[in-house]
Amino acid sequence: MRSLVLLTLLFALLPAPLAPAAPESDWTIREAAHLLRRAGFGGTPAQVASLHALGRTAAVDRLLDWEGKPDPDRLRLRITVTSRPSRAEYVQAETQEARQRIRREYRRRDVLQYSFLREWWMHTMIRTAHPLRERLTLFWHGHFTSSFRDVRNSYHLYIQNTLFRRHAAGNFRTLLHAVSKDPAMLEYLDNNRNRRGRPNENYAREVMELFTLGVGHYTEKDIREAARALTGWTFRGNRFVFDEHTHDDGPKTIFGKTASLDGGQFLDLVLEQPAASRHIARRLFSYFAHADPSDAVVENLAKALRDHDWELKPVLRRLFLSPAFYSRRAMGSRVKSPVELVVGLFRQLGMSPDGHYGLPLHAARLGQSLFDPPNVKGWPGGRAWITTSHLLNRYNICGALVGLPQDTLRSIREGGRSARRAAGMAVRMQRAQGDDAPGMDSGLEMDGAKADDTEDMGPSGKDGDAMEPDRRRGRGAGRGRGRRLPPSFDVLRAVKKADLDTAPKIVDHFLRSLLAVQPSAELRATLLTHLQAGGGFALDRADARARLHSLLRLIVSAPEFQLT
Repeated sequence: MRSLVLLTLLFALLPAPLAPAAPESDWTIREAAHLLRRAGFGGTPAQVASLHALGRTAAVDRLLDWEGKPDPDRLRLRITVTSRPSRAEYVQAETQEARQRIRREYRRRDVLQYSFLREWWMHTMIRTAHPLRERLTLFWHGHFTSSFRDVRNSYHLYIQNTLFRRHAAGNFRTLLHAVSKDPAMLEYLDNNRNRRGRPNENYAREVMELFTLGVGHYTEKDIREAARALTGWTFRGNRFVFDEHTHDDGPKTIFGKTASLDGGQFLDLVLEQPAASRHIARRLFSYFAHADPSDAVVENLAKALRDHDWELKPVLRRLFLSPAFYSRRAMGSRVKSPVELVVGLFRQLGMSPDGHYGLPLHAARLGQSLFDPPNVKGWPGGRAWITTSHLLNRYNICGALVGLPQDTLRSIREGGRSARRAAGMAVRMQRAQGDDAPGMDSGLEMDGAKADDTEDMGPSGKDGDAMEPDRRRGRGAGRGRGRRLPPSFDVLRAVKKADLDTAPKIVDHFLRSLLAVQPSAELRATLLTHLQAGGGFALDRADARARLHSLLRLIVSAPEFQLT
C-alpha cells in the first residue's frame, strides 16, 4: 500500500508541460533515452549514447529504417497448421469417446503451440534489432484486437501477427483492408457468420467505433448498411474467401452515399470521413507520447496521414520529432505495460533471454496476456495497470529477474498459481520434441501462409536453438526441482565491463539505465547506503555479487521504475 501511495504522489508531482522542445542542437541524452523507450523498449546506456550521437533527426530515421534489413538475433519459429478436425474425421470415429479424443488432441496441440507462440514473440521483442517494428506490432495487436479464447486457432493468430509486423509502418489503408480479411479477425468478430438476409453487425460496428472513426461519427443505420456490405466475407481453412452466394449485392446507404457497395468500398468510404485520420493520429500519439494530446497536435498528425495517402512512416517521423513528444507531459509520465516492464528490463540491462521461459506468463500475471486481450477494446493501459496486487507482483517478478537463482525460486513459491504455471511452462518447453509439439528452432514450417509472411522471421543463427527442448529435464518445476533455473544476470561482470569501480558510479549507472525520471536525492542516498553497508563496497569483496543483485532488486522495486 505504501508503494501505491508513493506512486500516486509521484504522478501528482509531475511538472506541467514545457514549451516546445529544444532545437536539434540541444538534443539531449535524456531525450534519446526517452525516444528509445517509447519507440522501442529501451536500451543500455551504450545504445542510448549511440542513438544520441546521431542527432535527433537521424536517430528517428534510424529507428524507422528496417525495410530489407535482416534481424539476425531473432529466433526462428517452427509452426504447424492447427486446423480444427474436419467433419470427415468425426464421421470416421466409431464412438463418441473417439470423437472427444480427437477434439482433446486438437485442443492440446493448439494450446501448446499458442504457448510457444507467446514465448517466441516475447523473446523476439527482447532480441530484435528493429524494436520500433515490434513496438508497432504490439500497438496494432492492441488496436485490431483478436483473442485466443475466441479465435481458438493459434495458427490464425500467428498469421495475424505477421500481418501486423509486415504492415507495421506501411500504409494504414492497406492494413485496414488486410486485417478485415484476416481469418482471426473474421472469426473473432463473427463476420464469417455475416450472410445475406442475416447480417451480423459486430465487425461493421467495431471497425467504425474502435478501429477508424470513434464514437459519434456514424449512425446505427450506417452500421446496419455496412454489415450488409460485408456479407460474404469469410474464410476457409487459412485463407480469406469472398462468398458471392451469401453476399447482399443490393443498394446500401452509408454516410449518405447510396450504391451497391461491397466490403472494400465500405472501408474506403470510412477512410474518407474527416474523423478517420484524427482518430488514428490520436491513437498513435496517445500510445507513444501521452494520453491527452491537444487538438492542434492531433490535427498536425492527421494532416500528415491525409497528405501522404495514409502512409504511416511520415506520420511516425513527425510524431517522434514533435515538441509534444519530448515535453515533460510525455517524458517519464506513463505507467509501463507489463510487456514493456519485462521486455524493457532485459533490453535496458542488456540481459539475454536465453533460458528464461514463462516470460509471457509473468506479463499475464500482471494483466497483459499476449494474443488474449480482455475484450475488443484491448487493454485499458495507463494507471489501470497499477493495482495493489499488481504492484506487489511487479516488484516480485522484476526482483526475481535481476536477482539470484534463489530469488526465482522464492518468486515461484510466493507468486501463486500464475508463477507456478510459468515455471511449469519451462518444463513443457524443455520436454517438447519432434512433431509431438511445435517449438522454436532454426527451421520454419509454413503450410498455408504466403511466402512473404516468413520474411520477418529472420535468418537462423547461433542462437536459433535457444528454445530447443532439453530432454533430460523432468517434472517438479512448481517446486523448483528437476529443472534448470533461469540464469541470473551477471551483474558483477556488467559492472566491471562498464569500468564502474566505486559505489556512487555503480548506483548512478543503474539509475540512469533503469529510470525514466530523475531519481530523488533520498532514493539515491538510500541505495548508496545499502550498497556500502557493513564496511563499504569493493568489487573484490566475497559478497560483491550478492550486494549488486540486491541493489538491482531495490531499484526495480522503486515506484519510479514503474514509469516510462
